[in-house]
This record gives sequence, C-alpha cells and structure tokens, in this order.
Amino acid sequence: MNDLFYAFGIALTVMAVVVAFVGMRMESFPSKPVMIGTLALMGFLVVGSAAFGVSLAREEHEHREAEIFEYRAEQAGEVEEGEEPISDQPTDEEPVQGGDLALTSPEAGDLLFEPDTLEAEAGEVVVTYTNPSEVPHNVAIEGDGEDLAQSETVTGGDSADATAELEPGEYVFYCSVPGHREAGMEGDLTVK
Repeated sequence: MNDLFYAFGIALTVMAVVVAFVGMRMESFPSKPVMIGTLALMGFLVVGSAAFGVSLAREEHEHREAEIFEYRAEQAGEVEEGEEPISDQPTDEEPVQGGDLALTSPEAGDLLFEPDTLEAEAGEVVVTYTNPSEVPHNVAIEGDGEDLAQSETVTGGDSADATAELEPGEYVFYCSVPGHREAGMEGDLTVK
C-alpha cells in the first residue's frame, strides 16, 4: 500500500510539472478537451493520494496501539504465550501472616507487588510498603469497594504504612498512583 501512495504522489507531481512546462511554452494552452482531461486526471490522482494517505495513517495508528498494548502487558507482568505469568509461577515463600505485613516491588519499577498475596489475623493490620525504585508507588487497602487505608507515595527505598482495622474476609491492596492498579499493581489480602 505504501508503493501505491508514493506512485500516486509521484504521478501527481510529474503531471503538475509537465502541465506547467507545456503551459509556459504554448500560447493557446490548454484547449478545452485537454483542460478537461488534465483536470480529471489530476482530480483522480489527488483523490487516490488522499485515500491511500488516510489508509496508511489508519494502519500506523493500529500498529501504534498494538505496540502500546504490548508495552502495557509487559509492564503489568504478563508474558508471551506458553510462559507462565510471574504471579502464577511457584514460589518458596508462604504468605506473610500476622498484623504487621511487609510489601515491596521490583527495583526496576515494574508495576507489581511482591508478594502479591498477604494473610493477616483480624484486628489492626499494618502493611508496610518499601519502594526500592524511583517510580512513585504507594499501597492502599480496599474492602467491599471502599478504600480503608492508604500510605504515602514513596520512592528510592523509602517506606510507608497503610493501617486499617480489619475483620475476617477478603480484601485487595493496590497502588493508587493513577494507572498503576489498572496495569496490574494489586494483590489479595486475606484476613482470618
């Protein structure tokens, strides 16, 4: 399709140069039939160039959207077909239990928590998040669609706490920095 766009554009340019050159050499140029034919051909070339230009722009837009989708999938921890996602790979670590929970994320700034599951006893639960990267992150606790606690946003090895009084049940912890949760930066908190 690129070739047709360039072919139409080159033909239009060559035709414009020829018409200008012939017009300067002849006094009676153009005659009515030549003018009608020339205008028709130029109109066809202009419409063809525009149509192929729009088509190429659409293809480029779709290509860019696919690249953005792939980038976001990589940032969210998704992997190629046939590989296990990071969160589904077996680990030797058991979920942390107790009222004081430790949470971190990769130093490279990936949008995920380590670990992505936590367990605690009912009562006051303190999630201490340490961010080793320069990408700003925090941790928030949500239950039944309601935010229950949120830490300060930290970078560069700093830590912050999210503290909430929790009853037994299932909760979600996530990063509330815009776009981070949507990219996969969240996990499950089970309170017994």
